[in-house]
Amino acid sequence: MIFALFLATTVNLLPNGNFDAGLEKTEYWEDADGLTSFWVDSGGVRERVLKLDSRPEQKQVTEWQETRKSNPRAKPPPPIFAKAPYFSAVGGIEGVAIDSEMISIKKGQFYKLSVDVKGESNPFVWIKGFRIHPRRKTLTDSYQTRLEVVPTNDWKTYSIGFNPTLHSPHTEMIKVRIYVYWPVGVCYFDNIRIEEITADEMAILAKQREFKNNADSKELKSDTKKP
Repeated sequence: MIFALFLATTVNLLPNGNFDAGLEKTEYWEDADGLTSFWVDSGGVRERVLKLDSRPEQKQVTEWQETRKSNPRAKPPPPIFAKAPYFSAVGGIEGVAIDSEMISIKKGQFYKLSVDVKGESNPFVWIKGFRIHPRRKTLTDSYQTRLEVVPTNDWKTYSIGFNPTLHSPHTEMIKVRIYVYWPVGVCYFDNIRIEEITADEMAILAKQREFKNNADSKELKSDTKKP
């Protein structure tokens, strides 16, 4: 009970993790493209949520990306959805992603990433870490981990613990990348949180992740057994 209370009252380090701040644009996040990514009103207590759709044809998505570069005010085209077996969909080739802005982190600190998800597909929510390159003095990749999600038709919260500097001590900043790939479909996201946690809390989250991975492995082996 004390552990649950602590997690419920910690500060979210990710600005606008519930997506509700901003009028025409969702503050601290990339712009949605209107073809594969959308900021939508949930029509309920959640207010604004993120919708990612990996069904449109990759060819159409690529053309739309080029159009947006030359004309950011262009109106999104009606989607052309791929047909079965869906290999030509953006979700079967490139995937659909949207990023948060960067936030600074503390060396040695444990963190918890959590997200509310519902829908289809099997999305990933990435933590991407960056450091200052020693020669070029620009940001360069230095760390990554991901939260794997198997959503349902109802909202559910998923979480993992992580420490960006444990094996990559020069990591200084991180961002969140929400990514939908395969199988193709529509997913909704809300309440992205990054919170500081203790080593003991990290151990609990690691145990939960290990248990899930073992359970998934046993289920996979069971499914592949010959009758």
